Amino acid sequence: MAIALSDYAPRIVSASRAATQPRKRLLPRWRPPVVLLVEDDLEMRRLLARTLRREGLDVVEAADGDEALDWLGPWALEGNLEFAPDLIVSDIRLPYFSGLEILEGIRVAADRVPVILITGFPDPRTIESARELGAVCVLAKPFELDELTRVVRAALGEA
Repeated sequence: MAIALSDYAPRIVSASRAATQPRKRLLPRWRPPVVLLVEDDLEMRRLLARTLRREGLDVVEAADGDEALDWLGPWALEGNLEFAPDLIVSDIRLPYFSGLEILEGIRVAADRVPVILITGFPDPRTIESARELGAVCVLAKPFELDELTRVVRAALGEA
């Protein structure tokens, strides 16, 4: 049974219908799903990474948009699937490149790689931009870690 992200409306600012549809994986199931986590706040990044790792996910951490794009480059530009994440979880407000700019930069592959954005500043224009660029959902900080886990599992098609 798929989890409808709209069930978590009190904290999820925006969610697309595609969030609950099964997604094709770019790499075989013999490895755990890879999540690229982009968060500039060190303590928040550590907490989120630890939570996702406890769920059996392989987490790659990036402290800002520049580090995220460095990691995504071999996949997005050269087609190297070793660097293909199964999911991107990114803060919106980041140094160098914002979460929205990251989403826009991978837009060509965004229908294959779900992106969850998190923000402490959920203004309507930003939410609408995220929706138009194809974000699976936007979570408003603070959120419960269980809520993040449910959204991640649903985005990975494992709900």
